[in-house]
Amino acid sequence: MSQTGFVGKTSQTVAAVLIAVSLITGFVFGAAAAPAIFPPPTRTQTVTQTATLATTVVRTTQVVTTSLVVTTSLVTVTQRVEVVEPPVKYAKLFSIERRDGFTVLRDGVNRTILLVPKGRTAPDIKADLVVTVPVERMVLMSATHVALIERLREYAPDLLTRVKGIMWGNSYRWFFPEIDKALKDGRIADVGAAFSPNYEAIVALRPDLVMIYTYPGDPIPSKLAELKLPYVVNSEYLEDTLLGRFEWIKFVGAFLGLDEEARTVFRYVEASYQLTVEKVAGAIDAKLATPKKIVWFSVFRGTVYVAAGGSYVAKAIGDLKGVYAFSDVRGTGSGTVTMEELVKRAADADVIMLSTDLVASLDALLAEVPGLAGSKAVREGRVFRYNSNIFQLGYYDTEGWFRDLAAVLYPELFKDHQLNYYVRLR
Repeated sequence: MSQTGFVGKTSQTVAAVLIAVSLITGFVFGAAAAPAIFPPPTRTQTVTQTATLATTVVRTTQVVTTSLVVTTSLVTVTQRVEVVEPPVKYAKLFSIERRDGFTVLRDGVNRTILLVPKGRTAPDIKADLVVTVPVERMVLMSATHVALIERLREYAPDLLTRVKGIMWGNSYRWFFPEIDKALKDGRIADVGAAFSPNYEAIVALRPDLVMIYTYPGDPIPSKLAELKLPYVVNSEYLEDTLLGRFEWIKFVGAFLGLDEEARTVFRYVEASYQLTVEKVAGAIDAKLATPKKIVWFSVFRGTVYVAAGGSYVAKAIGDLKGVYAFSDVRGTGSGTVTMEELVKRAADADVIMLSTDLVASLDALLAEVPGLAGSKAVREGRVFRYNSNIFQLGYYDTEGWFRDLAAVLYPELFKDHQLNYYVRLR
C-alpha cells in the first residue's frame, strides 16, 4: 500500500468510524457505546430513574465537560463534572504541560524542554533546552520519526520543507514516495548512519532541532551537546503499548506548531483501535469466534527471539483476546527462548507470525526450524511474516497494523479485509 492511499483518510472517514463504533457496540453486541472523541464536545445527558433515594451518577468520558441530570421519584440531583482529556493518555516516556501559551515537555530521557512561540520571550522556567516553535529546520534519526511527520502532512502538506536531513536517508527502501524523491533530489540530505552520523553535514544544515533515539552508552547526545546542536530524544520504540507508541505524534506535533492536528489524528487512531477491539470482543462474547493462540518470533543465527510478555505486541494480542504463547517471557521488548521451547509452544498454535521480512517461503522456514512442520498453524496454512512496509507504513498506519493483526487471528470476522503488513507464507 502506498503512503498516498492514506492521505485524507482521517478527515474524510472519522465520522463514519465513530458512528460505526456506536452502532456496533450499542446494537450488535449490547455493550455501552464508546463516547465520540472527535472533536471533544460539551455534552448534556439526562438520565431518569425510579428510586427511593437520591441518586448521583458520574460518568468518566473523554469529553471536556459533561453535565448529568439524574431524576428520581423523590428528588432531582444535578451534578456538573469537569473532565479534561489528559495531554498524554497511553505513552509513559514523555509528558506535555501547557502554561500560559508556553509548553513544557519531558522527552525520552527525562529532560525538560521549554517550547516558546516565535515572538514571545521565554518565561523564567528551568529547562534543559529552550526551543522556539514552530521549528523550521529539522534533522531526523529514524524512519519512525519520518512516519509521524508523514501522518501530520494530512493537515500540513508542506511539512517536508522543514525536514532538512535524515540519518540512514539513502539506506532505507522508502515507502513514502515524496521522502524518496526529496532525498534523490537533494532537498533532504542523508546525514549518515544513525550510530555514527556525519556531524559536519548536520552542522551545515543549521537545524533548529535534531530528533534522535538513544540507548545506554550512546555517545551521540553528548556529541550533539558539544556541537551546541539542539536535540530531543524520541523514545517511542520503548513504549509497551501500540497506542502509547503512536501517541508520540503529540510530541512531534508540539515542535511543529501542530498540537491540535496531532491530537485529532491520535483521537482517530484511538477510535479505530477501539472499534476493532469491540468488534472482536463482541464476536467472542456472542460465540461467533474463539480466542486464538499465536507465536511471534524470528530466528537469527540459530537464536530464537520472541516478543516479551510485556511488549506492545503481546498487549495488542491481549487486546484482541488472543493467547500469546510467550506471555511469560519477562520484559517489554524482546527475549530469547530455545528452539525446543519454540517448537513445543507452537505445536497447538493457531497462528505463527515471523517478525521479519527475510523469510521467503514456508519451505525456507521449515528448513531453519524443521520441528514446526507438525504444528497446527503449518497444517492449516496460517503462517505469516512481516511485509517489508511494516517498519514504516505499519507505524504510520497504526490502526491498520492492529486491524491486520485482528484479521490474521480472526479471518472469519474480517472476510473482506486485505492484509497490508503481513504476508502469508506459501
